[in-house]
Amino acid sequence: MGQDGRSQSRTAWSLCARIDARTIPVVNSDVSIAVETSCRAGSVALGRGEELLSVRPLGPAGRHAGELLPALDALLREQHLAPGNVRQVYVSVGPGSFTGLRVGITAVRTLGQMIAGLRIVAVPTAWAVAERLRRAEWQNLAVLLCAKENSAHVTLFQRDDPGGEPRPAVPPFLAETDELLRRTPRPLVITGEALEFLRVDWPTDVTPANPSLRFPDAQSVWRVGRRLAIQEQFTPWSELLPVYARRPEAVRLWEKKTEPSTPLGGRLRS
Repeated sequence: MGQDGRSQSRTAWSLCARIDARTIPVVNSDVSIAVETSCRAGSVALGRGEELLSVRPLGPAGRHAGELLPALDALLREQHLAPGNVRQVYVSVGPGSFTGLRVGITAVRTLGQMIAGLRIVAVPTAWAVAERLRRAEWQNLAVLLCAKENSAHVTLFQRDDPGGEPRPAVPPFLAETDELLRRTPRPLVITGEALEFLRVDWPTDVTPANPSLRFPDAQSVWRVGRRLAIQEQFTPWSELLPVYARRPEAVRLWEKKTEPSTPLGGRLRS
């Protein structure tokens, strides 16, 4: 476990120590929290039942480790709740920032070990991004993440009705922009963090989404996580892992120098 992981574990122990220190009555134990640390600006959210109650932003990605659990603690205190009241956690699992994903998932895994009966939903980051455009007009939506060397991790969504739930149309894939344009239907709306880095003259039937809607946030993670929880799509804390579009550059360089190579923790999705 790296320095961020050890720091998160110590903070989580401090947070969960309040479980036995409080005797606040629980009006409704259906309390859930959402964690988004996969992109540059993270956030956390808290809900009860089907109502989203509160959201707190985190600082730039490099500060997630120091802010995440204190922010969750503050959300709980605002609602007069203790960590033991939380029944479900929804966490964005990537693809996204290597460090950000590690921070969020380490924290949630630690909480899963400490809070009896806690149930965890692993929310694909692309699904949370698509949720932000649920009210927008589109027939086909492509979420582009983790751009590098003019390529991106692509998740294509469709839906049955305007305003309806976005649903993945095909398995996610890695593609350069030429292949992306060949493999996607038209008209197409594109969104996601990769648009900040891709330098492409998009055809007229491909429309980039509003820049303010290209990133996931804790609200969208909470909404997607809530739907998946109703479908009983939970992940044991011991099986919760980040999803990477590709291994980090440092890892790939290390693997080239060492044979045979052994993949490091996390799932590689292409």
